[in-house]
Amino acid sequence: MIPALDAGAIDALDLSLPRAPVVRETAMPESHAATISTVDGKFVVRGLARIEGGGADWRGTLSQLDRPGLVASMYFTGGIREVLLRLGDGRSARARITGTSFIVSSERICELAGLERLR
Repeated sequence: MIPALDAGAIDALDLSLPRAPVVRETAMPESHAATISTVDGKFVVRGLARIEGGGADWRGTLSQLDRPGLVASMYFTGGIREVLLRLGDGRSARARITGTSFIVSSERICELAGLERLR
């Protein structure tokens, strides 16, 4: 035998669907074809820049370098830290090289910190 349900108990049941979790979109870093040159205009390297942040506080990582050995040599041997970053969309800014290293895929990257706003 099936027990009878009280009609009032049925009305009291919460039959609504659970709410979907709130999803917040985070901005993905911008990626641009880019070049680095010395502040006096000598071309150094070409690669793919991923830019995070805005204003003068941006940070970037340059990967897929066409001349990775030159960046390392310039950084470690030459002591050159200040460069000019030019993006494929026409913007440019002075930047400081904060480091250069190898990532998991054995690719050399160059890490940058903006010294001025990208214009």
